[in-house]
Amino acid sequence: MGQVIAFKKLARLQEEQKHSETYLEVGNLSLLRGSLTEFTGEASAGKTSLTLMLLSVLTQNGEISSVVDLAGGFNPQAAKKNDVKLENLLWIRCGGHIENAFKAIDYLVQAGNFGLIWLNLNTASLEELNFIPSSYWYRFRTKIKGSQTLLVVTARKTLLGSASSQSYSFDKREVIWSGGGKFKLLKELQIDLNTRKPFLIKPEIVKVEANYV
Repeated sequence: MGQVIAFKKLARLQEEQKHSETYLEVGNLSLLRGSLTEFTGEASAGKTSLTLMLLSVLTQNGEISSVVDLAGGFNPQAAKKNDVKLENLLWIRCGGHIENAFKAIDYLVQAGNFGLIWLNLNTASLEELNFIPSSYWYRFRTKIKGSQTLLVVTARKTLLGSASSQSYSFDKREVIWSGGGKFKLLKELQIDLNTRKPFLIKPEIVKVEANYV
C-alpha cells in the first residue's frame, strides 16, 4: 500500500498563498486586500489625495466603500471632483469621538463586502492618537484577513506598527504654481513617498495633480 502524503512543502504552500492574494493597483503601489495600510504625514502632504484615488477606482468599478470620518476631515465635494461615485460610498461621521470611529470600523468589518474602509484620523491631535490602544489594530487585522477589504488609516503619525501590511509616509517636496501676481493656481504638488514595508518597488517622487490636493 502506497504512502499518503498529508502535508505540502513549505515553499509550495507559500507559493499557493501568494497566488491567492489580490492587490489594488494605484500608481506604483500594490496594496494588499484583506490587510491594514497606513498613510501618514502632515496636512497637504498627499495622503488624502492618494486615498481619494483609491476610492475613485473602487467606486467606479461598482465596489461599495466607506469613510469613517473622525471630525469632518472628509469633503464629499472634493471626492466627487476626483471621480468618486458617492452613491457607492458610505460616509460615517463620528463627531470627534474616537470611540465612535472604532465602533463603526467593527460594524463595517463584521458586515463585510466593502472594497475599502478608510479611517480618516487626519484631524486628530497627537495626544488623541497616542491614546489609541495597539490592540485595536491587531483585532482589525485578524477580522479582515483573507477578505477583499482593504482598511486604510490616514493620520499625522504612524499608528499601526507591526499590525500593518503596508505603511507609507508622505513629505511635501515641491509646490508648482501657474499664473502671476496675487492670483495663482496650484498646478502640481510633488511629494516624497517612503515606505516602511516592502510592497512599494522603490521610493520615488510622486506627482499629484492639483485637483487631488
